[in-house]
Amino acid sequence: MTKQEQKMLQEVALRNAISSYRAKSKTASLPEVGIFWIDLKGTMFAESVSIRDAEDFGDFKIFGGDHYNLWHKAVRENPQWDGFEYEEIPRGRVIWHNIPKKPEFVVYLPKEILRYKGKVTAQFNLPSGHVRFDTTDEHYRMCDVCNR
Repeated sequence: MTKQEQKMLQEVALRNAISSYRAKSKTASLPEVGIFWIDLKGTMFAESVSIRDAEDFGDFKIFGGDHYNLWHKAVRENPQWDGFEYEEIPRGRVIWHNIPKKPEFVVYLPKEILRYKGKVTAQFNLPSGHVRFDTTDEHYRMCDVCNR
């Protein structure tokens, strides 16, 4: 398969996922990719872009921002996080994995905040049936001081 054919298949998969989402949710909002923090009380801060505006990164569509550079904004909106470092509040990332056989949104997050997956799904307009939650990525593990 040529690169052009592969790119075309990825675009078709993305369009199908968006159409499926719109039909099920009866909304015009596009799914989004991005980053977020959710503390153990359920307070959330997220920064995202629509799937159409996301950056291409191989077989992925991603939000170009990172936790380190957006931490000041998260603290400004959530003053109770002042005094913490960006990795001390549980955090995650939503990406679009655009593989032809099974395209899906992947949400990386620590298992301790998995109970808030509905909140993440709603925040990022993610279509049910096209989302996988991954708690195995070392980058998104909770640190020891996160429980304070």
